[in-house]
Amino acid sequence: MKNNIIIVGLGKTGFCVLDYFINQDVNIQVFDSKTDYDSDKIAKLSSNKNVIFNLGKNPTGDEEADMVVMSPGISLDLEFVKKFISRNIEVTGEIELSYRYGKGRFVGITGTNGKTTTTTLVGDIFKAYKSDTKVVGNIGYPALEQAVVSDADTFLITELSSFQLESIKTFRPYISAILNITEDHLNRHKTMSEYMKAKFRIFENQSSDEFLVLNYDDELLRLSQSEIKPKIIYFSRREILKEGIFVENEQIVACIGNTKEYIMDVKDILLLGQHNLENVLAAVSIAVLAGIDKSIIKQEVMNFRGVEHRLELVRTYNDVNYINDSKATNPDSSIKALEAMNTPVILIAGGMDKQSDYSSFIDSCIPKVKHLILLGETKDVIEKTAISKGLLNITKVEDMKQAVDVAFLKAKEGDTVLLSPACASWDMYESFEHRGKDFKNFVLGL
Repeated sequence: MKNNIIIVGLGKTGFCVLDYFINQDVNIQVFDSKTDYDSDKIAKLSSNKNVIFNLGKNPTGDEEADMVVMSPGISLDLEFVKKFISRNIEVTGEIELSYRYGKGRFVGITGTNGKTTTTTLVGDIFKAYKSDTKVVGNIGYPALEQAVVSDADTFLITELSSFQLESIKTFRPYISAILNITEDHLNRHKTMSEYMKAKFRIFENQSSDEFLVLNYDDELLRLSQSEIKPKIIYFSRREILKEGIFVENEQIVACIGNTKEYIMDVKDILLLGQHNLENVLAAVSIAVLAGIDKSIIKQEVMNFRGVEHRLELVRTYNDVNYINDSKATNPDSSIKALEAMNTPVILIAGGMDKQSDYSSFIDSCIPKVKHLILLGETKDVIEKTAISKGLLNITKVEDMKQAVDVAFLKAKEGDTVLLSPACASWDMYESFEHRGKDFKNFVLGL
């Protein structure tokens, strides 16, 4: 065990790491640039003689340390991080610690879009197969917290962001999956190449007797088996594959080795949109590779109604559907939401600027969106792109209440009011969940 631990960032993962180390024979320094934490909680934790809190600032990089544990929301490109690395001090994250100090069989799921939906569905399937299954990671439950109380046979279904994967060293899922790759987080990763490099770290420690599930319909994920250690299994909603999981005659088919099995009819999937068919195919792929009986897979997929904040019907009022898609934190995710709509749309979009290109997003808006309501940091950028492409029915607002009020006035019988921001939430909200709940509260108050 390392003697001097520095924890940077006091979000869910930061407190989880602190809880893990606090009763061990180590010295802990905690840094966070924010100060607005529960003072009673901080005072209680400060009573431990081995913990020092440094709120309102980051480390300098000159501190004495054997290990620095970074919150995934804090860039590894900051100067103090580079200084620690230059001094040969280990800089890592909570996901790495969960693998290093915990137990269990990790299933790792990443991708630009669909991670939470797929992880939740995989969790449901595995729980029906084996009760000792835990759903952890970027979905909101720190992996370390569960891994250290697991045994060797526990399944840990783990949603992984590019930020979390940046800091791994030995983390090794026995099944990994990359759902898709589209432009996102370029304010952090700078280039698509660096973003993809972070995502691809999910399989870097896997061996030849383990599996990597990839989306064949995403050309960026058609990787060469000769360059990849784990066995690649593709899924596709467009192509009939020689080996993999695919759609044939409106049925989901699993063809692994010399075995071909019909899993279920596509029509029995409750989720809206072709992107959700891809999420289901990914989940089925993982479950089949884990040896789960097809009857369990079919039943759980048929019962699955999706996750909160992802194409979630809030209410139907005056024959207008109000849908919460706050989980759409990048343009491609919102494009997929629009593709799932079959009525005229009043769209609420905008949020934190991640330096995304909104051209394709506006192209998707043109045939379906009758009025565009914009808020947040990106409202001017999105408006400029929309006007350049001839989408002129736009209203800019200051907050979610105004957005819902305008949407209510613009919507007619048979329309859909859709919150699908195409942006992160951190300019106005703590999280996309907070943003989605705000939308739902105002909609339910109409």
